[in-house]
Amino acid sequence: MSTAQTVRVLLRCSLLLAIFIVVAIASSPSHSASSDLGFSQILKEEGVAVRGSNYEILPPVLRNGTLLQYSLRVQGKTYKVRGTATLKKRINELQALRGIEQMDTVSQAGEGVVSAVAKPLTFLGSLVTDPKETLSSTADGVGLLLNGTVNTITGNSGATAPSKGGAKKTSAVESVAAAVVGRDKARRYIAVAANVDPYTTFPPLSDELDKAAWAYATSNRLTNLATVFIPGGAGTAVSGVLATTNFSEALKASPTVADEKMREMLGEMAVPQRTTQSFLSATSMTRGEKIVFVASLNALKGVRGKAALIDQASRRGLSQEAGYYYLIGLMMIADYHIDTERLASVELVEGVAIGTTRTGRKVAFVAGDRIGWSVDQSTTTLNIASRVNQSSSGTGASELRMFGLVHPTLKTELGALNWVIREKAPVATFKEIDVTS
Repeated sequence: MSTAQTVRVLLRCSLLLAIFIVVAIASSPSHSASSDLGFSQILKEEGVAVRGSNYEILPPVLRNGTLLQYSLRVQGKTYKVRGTATLKKRINELQALRGIEQMDTVSQAGEGVVSAVAKPLTFLGSLVTDPKETLSSTADGVGLLLNGTVNTITGNSGATAPSKGGAKKTSAVESVAAAVVGRDKARRYIAVAANVDPYTTFPPLSDELDKAAWAYATSNRLTNLATVFIPGGAGTAVSGVLATTNFSEALKASPTVADEKMREMLGEMAVPQRTTQSFLSATSMTRGEKIVFVASLNALKGVRGKAALIDQASRRGLSQEAGYYYLIGLMMIADYHIDTERLASVELVEGVAIGTTRTGRKVAFVAGDRIGWSVDQSTTTLNIASRVNQSSSGTGASELRMFGLVHPTLKTELGALNWVIREKAPVATFKEIDVTS
């Protein structure tokens, strides 16, 4: 894959796919990870380099439900990353991390400024903190197709497991102190300049964003945030897409303003207030990812059933990995609606999003990496396909759009049911779902 192609993939499947970008099927679990995958072959199929300047992917690659599970080594620590979309988002964030580390603000100020700021404000308590969420939380509610039901990717049940390592939460006093010196605003502007989610919970990037934000916010340059420059240049993986769309303004806005904008947009889509409130308070997505989620919903003009997708992504106990899985699935739906054929409605069949076009054609969207590598997965997939066929009133074949790959045997069996398969299905771009378009 060429550098240009790699960049396009990262831009399409990061955050936004950051948000950024991407992430749709769910419920409870019952199987352990399978390690029968060829490490080099998997990375080749997914278009991922085994190592970069500041990361390395360690073998083996495991299979959990419909997602692949990777071990990402960064700064001496290993993070379990579920899903190729999430992996590419993390790699994009690590590329941005390099640029942020080179910012003149950090090189001039760095930890010294952070320490200096803390001293005169000791009455506020422990001012400089590193609140973070671990990447190793249970990805509940994200998997698919086991024992005749939709299941999680991990085989874990219940609510998201508590973070390991005793991560601290920011106190009210610390939050006020951060607001006083403008750290949070600086963090948002720096993150957008770096083409990443300001609300990321990935420890290596989150920590560096905090350090850069503290340095910038205490250097009397907060009023010049619009000129923040991240090394890398236009068109690279660390700048470009956010700066060229109105997402940048939504992400740089204060959390209150961003939430009110989303509330307004959901209201215009006739989403019930209770559903809206559950979505805005859900912990399954960062605020940045929620902005993209709402923009993707907004792109589905005239499509019925969108509230079900919101409810699915807002359920209690879902991890952020689960939320990103749902986001990717929604962006797949938006891409189909915009670029292929207009949808009339969308519904959930055993947790799987099924769209119906205005001509009556059925399209299933699965945001997993692999499907059909177990008997239970294949059986449940075929059952869903049969149910969809029974309710179809259109002519022509139904379609399965898969973010990753479908097992050859399952392809044949679905073909016998008059289904066509689209592997490596695209997701909507930020420009296509721009919040003001």
